[in-house]
Amino acid sequence: MDMGTPLLLFLLLISSSLLVTISAKFYNDVDITWGNGRGKILDNGQQLQLNLDRTSGSGFQSKNEYLFAKIDMQIKLVPDNSAGTVTAYYLSSQGPKHDEIDYEFLGNLSGDPYIMHTNIFAQGLGNREQQFYLWFDPTLAFHTYSVLWTPNQITFSVDGIPVRVFKNRETELGKVDLFKPLECR
Repeated sequence: MDMGTPLLLFLLLISSSLLVTISAKFYNDVDITWGNGRGKILDNGQQLQLNLDRTSGSGFQSKNEYLFAKIDMQIKLVPDNSAGTVTAYYLSSQGPKHDEIDYEFLGNLSGDPYIMHTNIFAQGLGNREQQFYLWFDPTLAFHTYSVLWTPNQITFSVDGIPVRVFKNRETELGKVDLFKPLECR
């Protein structure tokens, strides 16, 4: 990776949710929480751009909480040796018994493929992680990573293709009730 120039990590485009319509005016809907100028709101509030450079990355948090939603992120991952870099987005409630729905990409040594991690926490309990090898190189172009969260299930998709469906039903870990409003981060 050429660390001399900023690397665009992802553009965030939030689409309409199932129960709430999001205006996608990022000036009103999110706070850039860290990054010292690496996070920017562009196109009259229609896009949020987060950058990574040699020193640090950037992050954001929604000002509102959402109960059921469809969230789309356009992400292009760090090429080459990305060890020590974590690219993630997640929806989360607060507190020790928090609920969370997340995507994570952990950096790796040059030449190794990225592994996409998905996880779900309910009432503070995880143990629902699944990992996937992608069928494309996620460093060459932007790809859309989506979460569709309904009362009955959570669907993780890549470029419109479902890769994981988590049904809200009784399991050996107990019933997973993700009915707390969550913030997008």
